[in-house]
Amino acid sequence: MNKKLTLLLITTSTLILCSIDSQKGKYMNNNLQAIILAAGKSTRFNTENTKLAEKICGQAMVLFPTKLLQTLQIPTIIVVGYQQEIIKNIITAAHGTEVEFITQEKQNGTGHALACTKALWESDDILVMNGDVPFVTPDTITALYEEHIKHNATISFVTTCSDDETGKSYGRVVITDNGISIIEAKDFTGDKNQQYELNAGIYLINKNFLQSYIETLNDNNASKEFYITDLIKIASQNNLIVTTINAPFNTIRGINTFQELLAAEQIKSAELVNYWMSRGVRFAAVHNVHLDINVSIGQRSSIGSGVHIRGDSIIGKDCIVKEFSCLDNVILEDNVTIHSHSVVSSAYIKSGAEVGPFAHLRSHVTIGNNSAIGNFVEVKNSTIDNETKAKHLSYIGDSTVGSHVNIGAGTITCNYDGVNKHRTVIKDHAFIGSNNTIIAPITIGSNAFTAAGSTITADVPDNALAIARSHQTNKYDYAKKLKPQRAQEKKCIDEKNPDNFSFTGARVIHPDTESR
Repeated sequence: MNKKLTLLLITTSTLILCSIDSQKGKYMNNNLQAIILAAGKSTRFNTENTKLAEKICGQAMVLFPTKLLQTLQIPTIIVVGYQQEIIKNIITAAHGTEVEFITQEKQNGTGHALACTKALWESDDILVMNGDVPFVTPDTITALYEEHIKHNATISFVTTCSDDETGKSYGRVVITDNGISIIEAKDFTGDKNQQYELNAGIYLINKNFLQSYIETLNDNNASKEFYITDLIKIASQNNLIVTTINAPFNTIRGINTFQELLAAEQIKSAELVNYWMSRGVRFAAVHNVHLDINVSIGQRSSIGSGVHIRGDSIIGKDCIVKEFSCLDNVILEDNVTIHSHSVVSSAYIKSGAEVGPFAHLRSHVTIGNNSAIGNFVEVKNSTIDNETKAKHLSYIGDSTVGSHVNIGAGTITCNYDGVNKHRTVIKDHAFIGSNNTIIAPITIGSNAFTAAGSTITADVPDNALAIARSHQTNKYDYAKKLKPQRAQEKKCIDEKNPDNFSFTGARVIHPDTESR
């Protein structure tokens, strides 16, 4: 590099990890504000929707950088534009009024987006980053800030090294005798093997420099947009101090396609699984388990292959969640078993209970201690108390079921009259016979019995037996007459409809014939 050049270029080959204490956070807060760029159209996703609303392990992409800056206590401005209401709603739900929004009416590039925030620049230095970098760490931002302050830099930015096989995602850091610059991917014509250092898109810029030069940016490039990266070249040409730090690629990777989104989710999922394994949770097959960020799992619990646990689910200690079950916003107390292929959402399942296999619990369900919800049972918006069993093929909707109740196979609560939903109350120690139809609103009393095959339309008092089925009539010897009659009817039908037959070798197989 030319010795006459007064540019101070400081690069670090490895990121220095720094601890963040409250004093440092406060120091940064007094001198620093952040701008997140979230106005783009996400054209490479080919969905016509903003990519920033896409979720990574249950959290919208844009919330990763906003929560990072919240952790560091850095005041934040979000530049929105395309589908801005979606972005605003996501961020406001997570942060309330802690962030400010500025609209970039026309998306003319990152430099133009930054210029839109000029009236809100108040701190000595402005941190700028994109909304699609979910894995940036507090250590990266802290190290960047410390390097910037240490050398009284005009601009500091983060670099990384990666193959970037497509050559379309990251600008190249180019250092020559004339200084340092960043060439955007669309404009880069050099040798990728020689100029392999990439721009991560995270900048720390002196406010006074920004105010002087932000309006000098031009759109003389392949995209006809205004680039923030041109500020690096401007600072270099004016012999101002530029510093860089280097961070691992996975911590700064951006997301521009669904392929990159998949890679990011796999990285995050593996991180979460490793975290819970280190805390005493066993996973049967780590590569096909999905965990959301806010999931919590207790010691000695076991998670089977293909399990998905989403939302704010809390899994207690010594729980078993077997293969291919899906849990969404559930709470499992200790020693709960979820058998395979069960779907459970918005449910609270107490200690010792069992659910499944092939069960479906949804919409505010509570299952009591040591209760059992079995094969092909659906429970919706219901509370089931302790030691109650519904083992087979039942629907329990909008119901309050007491303790030590037995619900027979094939029982359904008829809760909907076409207009309104009605509740069923089944009190303690009741016994519901198989194949019951219970028409709400209705109350079945304590220790009451209902006979199998009944349609229950009126309240059943405590200790009563309810029988509600039609009288059975037996016609003696009638089967001898019925069988020949049916055989003759079948023959007539077959003769009139010969196409009902198909031939396989020497056998004649009729469609309504079943193997016995």
